[in-house]
Amino acid sequence: MECNEHLLKMLVRDIVAKLPEKEKALYQFIDELEVRLIQSAATPDQYLNLLKKYSPYHEAANEFGISAYKARTMMHRIEWKIAARLDEKLQRMKWLEQPSSGRRVIKGYLTF
Repeated sequence: MECNEHLLKMLVRDIVAKLPEKEKALYQFIDELEVRLIQSAATPDQYLNLLKKYSPYHEAANEFGISAYKARTMMHRIEWKIAARLDEKLQRMKWLEQPSSGRRVIKGYLTF
């Protein structure tokens, strides 16, 4: 089933909310830094330069008292976990329709 961007973001937020606290905190910290860098960059090249200058992994390392390598490794594992859970949800997702009299649909429900 195809999904729109809004639904995907909603599903990812739900998955992130259910992560263990340590993983959730690291993911949200790095994600928020990346979003801020994207918002402040005018071009893709400028974004890459900002990433080099203000590495979210180094910032997370300082914040969480771990190495930048460990922050990057943990983030990759968390992203893999999120992607796997998102794929599972998308595989189970179904749209149920409640037909009315005639052929029109009164309500539709999305189930997981």
